[in-house]
Amino acid sequence: MWRKIERGINPPPRRSLLKKFCQLVNVLSYEENQLYALARRWEPHEDTNTCNHLLNHSKITSEWTDAILEQNKPDYEHKYWKR
Repeated sequence: MWRKIERGINPPPRRSLLKKFCQLVNVLSYEENQLYALARRWEPHEDTNTCNHLLNHSKITSEWTDAILEQNKPDYEHKYWKR
């Protein structure tokens, strides 16, 4: 799940969960504010639901394409989620 968040496929967690995370790891207040600001500005990565990041499309089989699309598909619906 974190891998997809880091890659811009899934959105960041809700503010309440981010706040709990900040308390757990003893984040400084300015770092916590930066984290909230980043979460508000999040937009999905252009590779979400695509195979755009492949270097050579010609040698890719349908099995590979299906696997790649699965890795680039959001885990749950959100306002940017596209089918």
